[in-house]
Amino acid sequence: MHDSKVRSRLKAQLTKFAAELCGNLSKPLGKFVTQMLFGIQASQDVKLSNIGRALGESIPLIRTEKRLSRNLKHAELEEELSRKLVEMASPRIQQDTVLALDLSDIRKEYARKMEHPATVWDGSTGETHSGYWLVDVTAAEVHGSETVPVCQKLFSTKAREFRSENAEILSVVEATHRSLDGRGIWTMDRGCDRKNLLRMRNWSWLSFGQSEKFWGKSCRRVPLHSRTN
Repeated sequence: MHDSKVRSRLKAQLTKFAAELCGNLSKPLGKFVTQMLFGIQASQDVKLSNIGRALGESIPLIRTEKRLSRNLKHAELEEELSRKLVEMASPRIQQDTVLALDLSDIRKEYARKMEHPATVWDGSTGETHSGYWLVDVTAAEVHGSETVPVCQKLFSTKAREFRSENAEILSVVEATHRSLDGRGIWTMDRGCDRKNLLRMRNWSWLSFGQSEKFWGKSCRRVPLHSRTN
């Protein structure tokens, strides 16, 4: 009984969130996003087979998997959901909200049919492996504990449209900056500590890494564990 109530409450919360997130998508795609969000939360996994099991549909599991896989191919999902996520986060971003920019990776060493897998560096293990690079922007208030997802973008250095790593990062930063009307203070670790990023216009940047002076006028670099006012 308790699990049933938790399941119903989770489904209701995700349905409400998805309704706002998917407002400009077709009803079938909106339903798909709702099911994916619920399936991931319920199964604590991103495999379509486990998501399908969590949905508990009264049809063969393989049919559920094929439907989910088919819907994942819709090109408008990434563009529309990314745009809407920034829009939903915007009212919560103030002038002094911290916008944490992080260059990370997703490991896909066992994938055989995914497009353009590239060699990426896993900083936590100190190893290279097959996968994709991920640019992530997360917002947080200086004196609060809540974080707000703002933007994420996967890219591959093997993709035909790939220009450079800096270009991918800049496209995310510039699009987010425009959507937030310039609000927020951008922060980053040494993975994004590059001249092409830190010299962008007169934006406010705070770089965490070694303590030293920087050539630009719009960036302060501080020791990793220091506090700033």
